[in-house]
Amino acid sequence: DPVGAIDENDLLKAGANDANWLMYGRTYDAHRYSSLNQINTKNVNRLIPVWTFQTGVLDGFECSPLVIDGIMYLTTPWNHAYAIDCKTGSQLWHYQKSLPQNLALCCDAVNRGFAAWGDRLYMATLDAHLVCLDRNTGEEVWDMPITVAGEDGKEVGDIYKMAYSATVAPLAVKGKIIIGISGAEYGIRGFIDAYDAKSGKRLWRFFTVPGADDKSEHAQKARATWEGNSWLTGGGSAWVTGTYDPELNSLYWGVGNPSPDFNGDVRKGDNLYTCSILALNPDDGSYKWHFQNSPHDLWDYDGVNEPLLVDITLAGKPTKALVQAHRNGYFYCLNRENGEFLYGKPFCEVNWTDRTKGADGLDPKTGRPFVNPAALPTEGGVRVCPGAAGGKEWNPMAFDPGTGSAFVSVINNCARFTSGKAFFIKGQPYWGSSLTLLDNQASGALKAIDVATGKIKWDVATRSPMVAGVLCTGGGLVFTGDAEGFFTAYEAQTGKVL
Repeated sequence: DPVGAIDENDLLKAGANDANWLMYGRTYDAHRYSSLNQINTKNVNRLIPVWTFQTGVLDGFECSPLVIDGIMYLTTPWNHAYAIDCKTGSQLWHYQKSLPQNLALCCDAVNRGFAAWGDRLYMATLDAHLVCLDRNTGEEVWDMPITVAGEDGKEVGDIYKMAYSATVAPLAVKGKIIIGISGAEYGIRGFIDAYDAKSGKRLWRFFTVPGADDKSEHAQKARATWEGNSWLTGGGSAWVTGTYDPELNSLYWGVGNPSPDFNGDVRKGDNLYTCSILALNPDDGSYKWHFQNSPHDLWDYDGVNEPLLVDITLAGKPTKALVQAHRNGYFYCLNRENGEFLYGKPFCEVNWTDRTKGADGLDPKTGRPFVNPAALPTEGGVRVCPGAAGGKEWNPMAFDPGTGSAFVSVINNCARFTSGKAFFIKGQPYWGSSLTLLDNQASGALKAIDVATGKIKWDVATRSPMVAGVLCTGGGLVFTGDAEGFFTAYEAQTGKVL
């Protein structure tokens, strides 16, 4: 292997490697926790800027940089990538993927970062390619177009012309590079793919919207949740990086909204596996289990938010759990061995469920929501909370194993949802209606949530919705940023701003 090559053992032990940040969530369980404690509650107020690196790219920045042996590797919107010396901030190399014009992009031209394997880096691109770079030079090793089957059954490329795109940070698992596709706002049919890290050959594909051609029992059951042929344009993007449990050999991935977003009349049924958490076997992409947070979603409650893996004690028994702060405003806890619902607790204002039918608006056995009829979109519009941005967006939370707290960036916002007609035209937005954000009611918070119970330990209000990722450390700190441009350190135990 090349000097400094990243192998399976390195990724499995990433949590003990304090010098490096080797994958999107730092570890396979996505805790985003660093045990480093030199910076702590007593001295954090002495932090000062050392250097600034300007990318020159003006669009929104959603990348989690990797740090490997003193070098930072990051991606930006419009598929730029950089290697930066961590001590000086000086650029070591720059890569840019040339892109076609007239890309169909729902929500900005972002990219969420690299995966590392061997001496290579892997990046998904806006025009739906998977690119492999030499980590030392930034030179392109190969460029693999993502393809889909055409009407004649043959694989076709240039799928950006059909409004497919890719913004996810890949995940490297056992020599495979795993990615999810974007484009649900344009009526694509979503999937999760695995590619060979050396050659770029596609090894397996799992359709997040199962079709008639998949005869497996689970797929046929899911297919029955789509009326008629609505599955063909069913959405189900998978644009946020999943997590992995090596002991169970299970890959966990959040699946996004159905398409069209706000009109359910043309896609009657639960619309599996949209707005769900999927557990797959990473060896072959085979199905293990699913949990659907928002059946027949009408509010764009995208289910892609990261599924974070924790071990908790429940009713006196150790439990391998998975928690997710969902855009629908609920903090979910599942048994990650079988997908069993353990609890779901609201962490922001929620009115789309009916609390009269359950203490938290969910069936206590299955977690299925009791939908509030007053929250169903109408022609005149109805106020629903949370709004389509959700109670938490794509930006990742962090988990402190010492306190058992998940630290969640919260959006307090409602929206007015209207119903309308849905017309599908390939390559055009497929919303099925619209929404209006009620900006005068928007604010935010950083909240510490006990993962064993879902109870909120502390809650620090902010003037603007919180849309940055979170880091917690062995120094007793929680770091995040806000829309006003502040970088803030909080005390992990209390939420005190330090």
